[in-house]
Amino acid sequence: MTSPAMPLQFRNTQTPSKVIHLRNLPWECSEEELVELCKHFGKVINTKLNVGANRNQAFVEFADLNQAISMVSYYASSSEPAQIRGRTVYLQYSNRQEIVNSKSSGDLASNVLLVSIEGVEAGDVSIDV
Repeated sequence: MTSPAMPLQFRNTQTPSKVIHLRNLPWECSEEELVELCKHFGKVINTKLNVGANRNQAFVEFADLNQAISMVSYYASSSEPAQIRGRTVYLQYSNRQEIVNSKSSGDLASNVLLVSIEGVEAGDVSIDV
């Protein structure tokens, strides 16, 4: 049983999901450190890291629901908390079933128009962009 002064590392209030929400991450936490913590439970297929002032959280998506359940179950029953850089990381199932990374307009692929014209002599066509 946990003491009232010690917050729970795991909250079993969400329906299981392939996506795990991790809180209390170090500011300098990298995606590699996140994957390192999770990879022992299964294949990590996506991450979303949001660290910095008052954020310090991330989402990790496993390839399979049972892999996420394995990680959450392990830390829920372990006397050793999940840690990154010596800092206890709190985890729970996300209310989402997958991570959707929104891209900024600079990351979006440009629209491309491919036009093939046959039977045209050189100099007959001009293209203004």
